[in-house]
Amino acid sequence: MTIQKFKLLTISIISVLLSFSSLSYAQTISHHIKSVNIEAEADYLSADIDKPAVIIIHGFLTTNKFHTIGSMAKALQDEGFSTLTPTLTLDINKRKSSIKCNSVHTHTLEKDVLEIKEWVEWLKSKGHKKVIVVGHSSGSQELLEYLNKYPSPTIKGAVFTSLFYLSGKELGTLENEIVFAEDLLAKKENRPSKYSFLFCKNNYFATPESYLSYMKLDRNYVLSLLENLKVPSYTIMGSADKRYLSVGENWLNDLENTGTNLITVEGANHFFSSEHEFDLQDHLVEIIKQLSDN
Repeated sequence: MTIQKFKLLTISIISVLLSFSSLSYAQTISHHIKSVNIEAEADYLSADIDKPAVIIIHGFLTTNKFHTIGSMAKALQDEGFSTLTPTLTLDINKRKSSIKCNSVHTHTLEKDVLEIKEWVEWLKSKGHKKVIVVGHSSGSQELLEYLNKYPSPTIKGAVFTSLFYLSGKELGTLENEIVFAEDLLAKKENRPSKYSFLFCKNNYFATPESYLSYMKLDRNYVLSLLENLKVPSYTIMGSADKRYLSVGENWLNDLENTGTNLITVEGANHFFSSEHEFDLQDHLVEIIKQLSDN
């Protein structure tokens, strides 16, 4: 190897090392959620303060480490956007792992929404004047509830991915279980019992208060929330999502009729796995850039 080639190789290696040393990484931060008196955690990366910060909410019983959430956050971070990915506590201080169906579920939709509200306030306290919200699966539904209950000029747009609903006969919801839970609450007996809830078939162990709080998220309710949004919204769906087997593919027509900007990724499943991860990233980055310009 000549001296000239050696110098060039040395310069290249130094440049690569310097580029790695300048990379920013999300940090795990703790935040006391005053409204529900619990400690929560989130991964936060601060970038260009002039761009909107993006908060991403995970799906049912999972955490912010779920691969779909991480994929979306990384794509936005690469484009210079600040990201916040909380793990909803589900009544567990600093929850770090997913919860099983047969665990004792005491969390409620209302508590989840309050946590989202306080995380948005936390972003504002860090100097972020504009926030865009992104949800995956049930995280999308919880964001819809949040936007309906606590509208804020800080929120500049919303992106929902794999948006369905949680309650309905076609999903396995049993009317007799709803009546049973309502009867327990009427008697002020908030003891856990087993219910059928989504993929938790007769083994979702929850208090009636917890179970019933999510039952409001039926088909008509979710569509109504989406139709009445006060901020621009985009909904990204996978054409091969198996949940269409339960709800019917006309769900896409119902979504589009609400006025949301509907995008369908051909061949993608509920989690945008494999090569469709990059399709999701591309669509998300394009949408966030569009919302940023508004």
